Amino acid sequence: MRIRECGSGNVDQGMWVSECGSANVGQGMWVRECGSMNEDQGMRIRECGSGNGGNEDQGMWVSKCGSGNVGQRMWVNECGSANVGQGMWVTMLGLKFLVLTLSVDVLTPVGSSRVVMFPGFLKSFFIQHANIGQALIDLGHEVWSCMPEYLSSSNLVKFKDIKILKYGEALGDIEQQYMRNTNFADEFWDGKDTDLYQLVGLAEVYKYFTSAVLEDKTFIDNITNLKADFLVIDGLMLMRNIFVLPYKLDVPFAVVGFLHDMVMHRVPFSPAVEPMYPYKFNNRMNFYERLTSTLRTLLELSYDVFSDSDIVTRIAPEKPYTTVGDIILKAEIFIAELDHILDYPRPMLPNTKLIGGSSVSEPKPLIGEFKQFVDETTNGIVVVSFGSKDMTFPVDILKTLSSAFKQLEYDVIWKVNITSPAPNKILTSHWIPQNDLLGHPKTKVFVSHCGKNGQYEALYHAVPILCLPIYGDQFYNSERIRVKSFGLIGDVRKITTEELTSSIKELAHDNKYKRNIEKASKLFKELYKVPSKEAAYWIDHVMKYGGDYMRSSGQEMPLYQFLLLDVIAFIAAVLSGVVVIFVLIVRFCCRLLYKHGKYKPKTE
Repeated sequence: MRIRECGSGNVDQGMWVSECGSANVGQGMWVRECGSMNEDQGMRIRECGSGNGGNEDQGMWVSKCGSGNVGQRMWVNECGSANVGQGMWVTMLGLKFLVLTLSVDVLTPVGSSRVVMFPGFLKSFFIQHANIGQALIDLGHEVWSCMPEYLSSSNLVKFKDIKILKYGEALGDIEQQYMRNTNFADEFWDGKDTDLYQLVGLAEVYKYFTSAVLEDKTFIDNITNLKADFLVIDGLMLMRNIFVLPYKLDVPFAVVGFLHDMVMHRVPFSPAVEPMYPYKFNNRMNFYERLTSTLRTLLELSYDVFSDSDIVTRIAPEKPYTTVGDIILKAEIFIAELDHILDYPRPMLPNTKLIGGSSVSEPKPLIGEFKQFVDETTNGIVVVSFGSKDMTFPVDILKTLSSAFKQLEYDVIWKVNITSPAPNKILTSHWIPQNDLLGHPKTKVFVSHCGKNGQYEALYHAVPILCLPIYGDQFYNSERIRVKSFGLIGDVRKITTEELTSSIKELAHDNKYKRNIEKASKLFKELYKVPSKEAAYWIDHVMKYGGDYMRSSGQEMPLYQFLLLDVIAFIAAVLSGVVVIFVLIVRFCCRLLYKHGKYKPKTE
């Protein structure tokens, strides 16, 4: 037996039925789905509305959009077809109904879909997607997460209901390789910040990895055999090759990521007021910054450096040729982990939803050594973390940090893979419950590289941030923290012990920072509620109804039309024609005047 709204039914453990309207069993019974329940044996019919007593001789109707009358049998169908099965009897409130005695083999909640998520290659992306994945499971969907082999045993996905689809066994530790191949860390410690040149180099590394994943026949066979109803792909610009996957599989998809790619998503905007990654500009740019932002926009419009031009031909040769950019524009919805509170106000299209940071949640009680350490502190704590990756610091930097932390009036919990320099004052660990610590009332300041997850967790719990960015989007993130007075910025390569202690004390004692981030936290909670659930809601929404009604015509037309290049060319041609005609007329008039002697050149 199958009971479906947009998925399949599995009644191994019984049948889920619920009613949200009225039932009249005298002429048959209508069952509509507004929720579900799981009975170990047989079937239970719940009512949220009114019901009239019935006569089973007229049969029982259980249908989504049809009805059946089979004497003392029962129809369970979606669109009116009959499945007589073995018959049913139900007794409820003294009335004779039908009881399920069918033998069936597949159980999935009503309206369930199989969703496959493809996060970025780094650890933090899996945390973001896992939160959204669990929210989708709560809505009744089945969720799979694609994960590289090197991370599959790391317990990154805490939710046991999310199934893992592995790939990239031959690729090894992708994160370690890209850090080594790009030399981001070495170049940073040598004094160079992330720039567009580095980003282009990183794009080449990512194109190699994404191509290798897509050319992995075992992975493609596995994901094809899953018969996914919907894909969720990370919107990181470096992952663009992966968007060939939904095109090859002919499956609708959503884009989810920490970036709102206004160029790729065809959002009308001005580069004069919309700062772009990786630059650490804010929304008040000087002339040089506006020029740089404009040139970057023109570069992206003219050439996509983040995807291979032949990737569609190589991976989906059976499909008509198209570009990765055109595939991305066919997304049902774009979900960006941004907001207008932490980030700057930006123009939006209806099919772009800003949700804030999906990693945020209410804090859980601390346990073990963290609970003991925090309980024993008297002045409060400072939480220090440089992200999910274990960052390797030069020895002199570690000495500066350790010395500064020992001089603070507060105790310190530091995510770092070293032995504590002062165990009674500094608790070190290779892992910390970051969200729970930031949500603890004793936390005063968060010292961070300013990655997206940590930044949003600090905002959610109203903890001022000392930003010590190292690479990637962290410089952009840090600048907006400074602009909005949620914290301060420091250069971890140059900061002294005195400057570090002074900055932490300023953030802890100056109420300006606490006041600003507390206001922002209240706004965020009021407007964005639970971001992971908001993302799941919109994904579920477009799975039910599609996203065409929200899609701008600008996302469907050729790029030259969207940029008005044909209109500009026409106007330029007309103006050029007018100028040419005007010049010809002037020349003709001059010749005419000269010919009739009304104009004679001066002679000596």
